[in-house]
Amino acid sequence: MANIKFSRDEVILTLDVLYSSNGSRLSPNSQEINELSKQLNSLPIYPKEKRPPNFRNCVGVSHQIERFLHRVSDSTKSWNVGGLFFQVDSEYSERHDELHNVAEAIRRNSAYFLDYPFGDALEDLGFQEGILLGHIHRLIEARDSKKVALKERCEICQIIPELIYKNCGALLSRHLTIKPEELDWKTNYSNRDFITVCPNCHAALHRYRPWIDTTNFGELLR
Repeated sequence: MANIKFSRDEVILTLDVLYSSNGSRLSPNSQEINELSKQLNSLPIYPKEKRPPNFRNCVGVSHQIERFLHRVSDSTKSWNVGGLFFQVDSEYSERHDELHNVAEAIRRNSAYFLDYPFGDALEDLGFQEGILLGHIHRLIEARDSKKVALKERCEICQIIPELIYKNCGALLSRHLTIKPEELDWKTNYSNRDFITVCPNCHAALHRYRPWIDTTNFGELLR
């Protein structure tokens, strides 16, 4: 059975280990690879019944990193490494500290991914930080916004959806403005951490980077 392509979350964790190694060779026997392998196996992204026997084992993870490094140094050959590695590497070029913060957020919240599993692959759409932090964002958003009063209009585009769409009920929602890499399931977020948004602005906020907070949400519009 062929192995499964790395998800964005796994790529972020793997590149963080690589960037943090300071040029040290990450052999299959190294502590860093051993811990990374355990971390990748603990993530609930791929159901266990669909994983091959060698899923994210130390040898496979180490070889994936080596192939990525070889491909970086010699792009004339095919090293059988997923393009997502190069995409994420490019996105966080010269910003390895930010990628490290995202990886740390995944590790910090990893225990809750199993307690609150996701069931919709669409949850990762728009989240540069991956499906897991996107899932935690939505869970915390729903959990902590229950007592947050909605404004009468979207705070970004200023529309009142109910005046535009017939028989659709309430369409405004609450958006959590905390950066994904700063999320912590153990923290209870308050009214000051939310803004009222329409569906379009809410979707756009999840896609726009750098992340917009309560001080600069006006930057979303042209």
